[in-house]
This record gives sequence, structure tokens and C-alpha cells, in this order.
Amino acid sequence: MKKNKLLFQLLSCFLFSLLGLQIKFSAIHNSIETIVFYRSLIGTIVLYCFFVFYKKEFIIASNKNLKFHILRSFFGILAMYFGYKALILIPLSLASTIGFTKVFFASLMSWLILKERLDLKNIFLVLLGFFGVYLITLPSNVSEIEGIIFCLLSSIFVSGGIITVSYLTKKETTMNILIFHSVISSILTFLIFFDNISFYVQESFFSLFLLTITALTAQYFNVESYRDEKASLIVLIGYTRIIFSTILGFLFLDEKFGFVALFGILIIIITSFFVQKPQQKKD
Repeated sequence: MKKNKLLFQLLSCFLFSLLGLQIKFSAIHNSIETIVFYRSLIGTIVLYCFFVFYKKEFIIASNKNLKFHILRSFFGILAMYFGYKALILIPLSLASTIGFTKVFFASLMSWLILKERLDLKNIFLVLLGFFGVYLITLPSNVSEIEGIIFCLLSSIFVSGGIITVSYLTKKETTMNILIFHSVISSILTFLIFFDNISFYVQESFFSLFLLTITALTAQYFNVESYRDEKASLIVLIGYTRIIFSTILGFLFLDEKFGFVALFGILIIIITSFFVQKPQQKKD
């Protein structure tokens, strides 16, 4: 069973890396707002079909839970928007690496919002991790720095999503959370980005459909890999996303970077792993 968990996490990492590549190609023909909208809308349709086909019960959230669903979707939209925007400006592997700063932001948010203890060791690791981000920006042009800022903003909103999901998982099923996220995200994306969404996507609809399937499958394998699994080995396997992203970026996008950036990546990997480790023991 444990081998299956490791395989699920490995598949999840590959699919998330593949998703980044798909978004890079899709962004050539579609605005980021269009990608985020159809990612949510198509996800809603696919999940609804799943519920109908497998005759799953759809649980209506309580008023209290609905607030968290809306907040989780709001965080999710902004995380997708800034994360996808960053992919246009920086290499795939850098985006994947900086994405792990969500661990740092989640620790800080838990300390500020949930009043969880943040010891000196973790404070040092968080600061060291951000020093790794600083190394990645040297030397960088203006567009790359902008992409790194977008990536950090995405990580902040991912962290907010982690906190809200941690509450919702105690109240509802994973599938229920996913479909609420897709439905509410579709509505919010439509309202927020209406002017920048294209409704004439016949030529690129198939690619939008494929990236949505990739995203949903990656989410599924990620959730399944952590279900009833508290071993830090799963967390360690999660860093293969950087390896997959580096390989895909090199093969399909001719992406390269120097020694200083590689050193910065290594610092982020090590520090984010050790920040997560105490949390794994508590869970």
C-alpha cells in the first residue's frame, strides 16, 4: 500500500509539471484569464459527470462551510492567475521551485492566523529559504523578476488555500470540496475577469480540456498519496516535481540556468523540506 502512495505522489508531480508545460503552450493563444476560467468551468463539468456516472451524493454545504468554500475558491483563483502568469515569464523549473515557498507562507500564516507556535529554527529556515529565492533572481532581467514576484504571490494564495482546505477536510469529502471549488471558481473568475475572457476558443478548446484533465488527475493523485500517510518520504518525493519540470523545460523549451540559480534552488528544497518535517510529525 505504501508503494502505491509513493507512486501516486510521483505521478502527481509529473502531471503538475506537465500542466505547467501545457499552460506555457496554451498561453501563446489564450489569455491567462481565459485559461483560468475554462480550467474551472471544464473542471466543474467533468466533476459533475463523475458524480452522475458513479451516483455519488452531492452534499450541500452548510452556511458556515460555504464561507470557507468561497474563501478557498478566491485563494485558488488568485493562486492560479499569478502562478500561470509567472509561467510565461520564468522557466518551468524555477516556477516549480519557487512554488515550494508555499511552505514558508503557510507556516507564517498559521502563526499569524491560527496562533500556532513558530520556533526559532523554523524562522531561520524560512529566512534562509527566501535567501534562496534572492539568489535565483541574480542576475535576472525585469520580466524574470516580475515572474518571480507573481510566483511568490501565487504561493501566498496557495498557502491561504491550504489553511481553508485543512478546515474543510474535517467537515466534507474530498470530491465535495473539489466540485464546490470548481463551481465557485467558475463564477468568481467570470465576474472578476469578464473583460479579459475570450468566449471564442473553438480552436484551442481541446488543449484547454486536456490541461484541465491533467490538473484534476494531478490533484487526485496528490490527495490520494497523502491519505492516511504521515511519512515524510511522501514530502520528499514531492520534490521530483522540480526534476520533472527541469527535464520538460530542457526538452521542449530549451530552458537553462547557471550555478547561482541552481544553488538557490537547492537552498529552497532543503529549507522547505525541513520546515514541513515538524508538521508531518504533528499530523
